[in-house]
Amino acid sequence: MKQFKKLKTALLVASVCCSAATMAEVRFNGFASIKAGVVFDDATDLNGNGAIDPVEEAYFGLYDKDLSFKPESIFALQVSSDLGENLSVTAQFYADGREDFDVEARWAYLSYEINDSWKVNLGRMVLPMFYKSEFQKVGYAFNGVRLPTAVYGDFDFAVVEGVRVDNSTELGDWSMNSSFGYSSWDGEVVISSLGGAFPAAFKNTMSANTELSWEWFTFFVGGFIAEVDFSAIDNSALYPQIDAAAGAFGLNATEVANLKDTVKFSGDGQYYYIGASIDYNDWLLTVEYADYGVKDSGDSFNEVYYVTAGKRINEFTILYTYEDYDQPIDLSHLDSFSPVAKQVGAGLMEALAAATFKSQSISLRYDFHSNAALKADIFSAEPLHMNKSISGMSFGIDLVF
Repeated sequence: MKQFKKLKTALLVASVCCSAATMAEVRFNGFASIKAGVVFDDATDLNGNGAIDPVEEAYFGLYDKDLSFKPESIFALQVSSDLGENLSVTAQFYADGREDFDVEARWAYLSYEINDSWKVNLGRMVLPMFYKSEFQKVGYAFNGVRLPTAVYGDFDFAVVEGVRVDNSTELGDWSMNSSFGYSSWDGEVVISSLGGAFPAAFKNTMSANTELSWEWFTFFVGGFIAEVDFSAIDNSALYPQIDAAAGAFGLNATEVANLKDTVKFSGDGQYYYIGASIDYNDWLLTVEYADYGVKDSGDSFNEVYYVTAGKRINEFTILYTYEDYDQPIDLSHLDSFSPVAKQVGAGLMEALAAATFKSQSISLRYDFHSNAALKADIFSAEPLHMNKSISGMSFGIDLVF
């Protein structure tokens, strides 16, 4: 049923765009990635939980010892039309190998240009969570085989419904591009440690970001806040475990209620990023840091960053990337509880913390065609910061059309 709804939505948007062709010119463009990867090491139970988790199987759970083309291969077609009088429409149909290439109407929004500096967008569009949000899926638009996974994860809430205002301003020798948005999202989030997907919602999401550029230097900063509704996770995964522990250890009703309120996943979500990029005489450097989580909850804040450095030589670009994903567990708000309740709360928070890792990679890009690039990399990842590495390689072609 879910796949049927996606296909129905895609066909509906396409039919609307095509029926408007007699009134306005419809433009088609797209992008694709055909990529494969493999790891060289056997899966190891690094965390000793008796199972091989995705992060222990392969490079960020994407690949294993069998060569696969599915995890990072994608195809997308974008349809846009200028309807006249500063009004335009854009839709993007997207198929991901990890979803068996089921077609999804990923973007579908209207744009109105107020003047040369201001534009309003309304509909389904990307949430500007980080520096390269707008083209995160367009492999041809960046140099590496992939954007650093520590920051650019596949967040379920990366595409939202709402309104966004874009602004472009010249400040002397500097140019500034900013956006301000209000949106919402509802769907499912996958919690690997709980073994499934859970209904969730982001309400009253307010986002803002800005990018300041001068010749070869760019500074960027942004983020969003939202009312995060993870009540399905709270009610089906967290609270039953607290109730069971309360019965086993004799916790009183007041302490149980306070513990539930302390370790719940719902609350005020926050996401912030900051960084800079340099492209000087074909020398490249980008640094980006992000910090995010749900305030006053059992979800400890994630602290992630990456550094990329490289050199462009004619049609070739060589790039080194170091990235780190960490989630320090903050147990300070359990200090007021009894030792038994504190132990129960700490156990839940530690069990639900995201897998951490750090990695290094060296990648090579070869622009053999004006619209296509051949890429390859070798990588070494250290899951769970346990001084045991997983190495491998990936390669493929990114193209635009």
